[in-house]
Amino acid sequence: MKNNQEQLYTLLQSIEGVVWEADTNMRQFSFISDQVQTILGFSPEEWLGQPGFWKDHIHPEDQQVAVGYRELLSGNIKSGSFEYRMIRSDGHIVWIKDKVTVIYKEDKPFLLRGIMLDNTIAERLKALENLEREILRLNSGLTASLQDVLSSYMLGLEALFPQMQCSFHRIKNGRIASAVSPSLPPAYVTAIMGLQIGENEGSCGTAVALKRQVIVSDIATDLRWEKYRFLALKYNLRSCWSNPVMDIEGDVMATLAMYYNEPKLPGDEELKVMERATALLRIILENRQKTEIISEANMLMLQSQELAHFGNWCWDIQHDIVSWSPALYTIYGLDPKDFKATFMGYQERLHPEDRNRIYQTIEKVLTTGEDAEFEERIIRPDGEIRNLRSWAKLKSDQYGAPMEMIGACLDITERVSHIETIKQRNRQLQEISEQHTRVIKTLHALEQSQADNSRMMKIVAHDLRNPIGAISLSIAHMIKKGYPEKDRKILEIIKRAADDSLDLVGDLLYVPGRAEEMHKEPVDLKQMLHYCTDILLHKANDKKQQIRVQAKPATILIDNEKMWRVVSNLIANAVKFSQHGAIITIRLKENPGHIVIEVEDQGIGIPEALQDKIFDMFTEAKRPGTAGEVSFGMGLAISKQIVEAHKGKIWFESKPGNGTIFFVELPLQ
Repeated sequence: MKNNQEQLYTLLQSIEGVVWEADTNMRQFSFISDQVQTILGFSPEEWLGQPGFWKDHIHPEDQQVAVGYRELLSGNIKSGSFEYRMIRSDGHIVWIKDKVTVIYKEDKPFLLRGIMLDNTIAERLKALENLEREILRLNSGLTASLQDVLSSYMLGLEALFPQMQCSFHRIKNGRIASAVSPSLPPAYVTAIMGLQIGENEGSCGTAVALKRQVIVSDIATDLRWEKYRFLALKYNLRSCWSNPVMDIEGDVMATLAMYYNEPKLPGDEELKVMERATALLRIILENRQKTEIISEANMLMLQSQELAHFGNWCWDIQHDIVSWSPALYTIYGLDPKDFKATFMGYQERLHPEDRNRIYQTIEKVLTTGEDAEFEERIIRPDGEIRNLRSWAKLKSDQYGAPMEMIGACLDITERVSHIETIKQRNRQLQEISEQHTRVIKTLHALEQSQADNSRMMKIVAHDLRNPIGAISLSIAHMIKKGYPEKDRKILEIIKRAADDSLDLVGDLLYVPGRAEEMHKEPVDLKQMLHYCTDILLHKANDKKQQIRVQAKPATILIDNEKMWRVVSNLIANAVKFSQHGAIITIRLKENPGHIVIEVEDQGIGIPEALQDKIFDMFTEAKRPGTAGEVSFGMGLAISKQIVEAHKGKIWFESKPGNGTIFFVELPLQ
């Protein structure tokens, strides 16, 4: 029996949790295993020798758990499970999961026995996840200031580790510029403002300089704190761990520091929390930076709309709420203070001859879900008639019910007036031409057709230059604002694309590809392919497509500007006619005497009935892209003329549904 008791005791001591036995009031414990020393830091003698020891060390916010033990006794229940927090001997919090069994004697509760399991890691992880969700929600709402978001996060981390004091420091011009430290002494925080960054400038200064985590377990002896040791020890700060918060370019934006009032090394759990906190802080900072950029971009876009006489609108169909952009009120000659935008109010401003047609157009969008493009006339309050080109697009819910309609309006009054003038002149010319012979009539008709095409292209160029020019000016203004390097690079790409677009519009006024217009120079085709890819990458990203370039450096004598248009047009078509998630491959191959550029997509292919027409100017073979993108039918015709002006060839291979490969062959000489 004695041996059996010794074996039982050894078994109980070997269990990972704290095995215990106590009276039904949980005041006096008759047994507790040695694991209590490991998990809670108290010796079995302390626990057994002090009545009420268990309840005295329950976390103040969890004292109600004692009621659960009493209810276990009164309910004739043999076992139960409880979760609560206890305070360790060193002041740290331990989450306990206690599995309790009631021992009956003569049908009455006699003893309680149980096993306390350390559930700290799981509970702390759950609390950390809840904290992260709350901080992300608070930050995404943009109603709370960044200071409040960071302060809430620091306090939440400190609640997980009560002995820890968190601090967040922004870095600017090689110094600590600001801090969010809800628990550190304010005098200490003030004293470290403006301190330099360097390898022996405390934990944070060193972490920034080295761009890696710095753990100082004892400030009193660590050389990195030699300059600031007196300051830290004055406020009883004995250890400090710091993590740099770096942006996507690898530049340090801030640091996260964790202080303790005792010499201390971090455990595995604390290291993991530091890494997660650093990653979340990076998300918060980058989100705020992008939000500020978007806010300024929206402001500049509104200014651009006003300059281009271009406005947009949104109609919440379910609640019948209409909103207009400021530029649209200007186009209509209305004051937002005096006019409330509604669908009925919009109809009243339409020219009487256009109301029925426009109503049927909007009704068709609602019933079919198809986008609409149309022209309409409005009457301003002063009686002036304005001509608009308008677009409408329907958004539906998951069940197909209309939710909202969005659209835009471009004031084309001047263009319409110009076209009407052209029509009047055409009529006059027609009257004159009837007086000549049939041959002269035919020649005149050909000349007139060419003149009409030229004038129409000038009108189109005029209409496009204003909005594109406004975008270019707006982006140039944004570049001067002094954004971070990564944002400035994006803006410069947009600026280059806008400027190139203006050049392209200007070139449409002439017949492209003539030999006398060629300005040839040595060009590295590999660099050109990457440049074209960068310009169009945002369109591919919108459709989650990948563009892969397989090329080695190859220099050839060509007109860089015109050949750029050819390659850009082929890549843009590949993006337009490929499905979401497709891969677009661009290859550069060198054959004897020739260079061949290949652009291969995984798109819808070209139907056989259209393959003979795609290189025609103003071809009827144009089709919408896989996401409804508009095609104008000029790009391939212009590309063919440019390639042939370089003494080259352009052709394709395509099967409907299996994608298309375009080939551009250029002579090396």
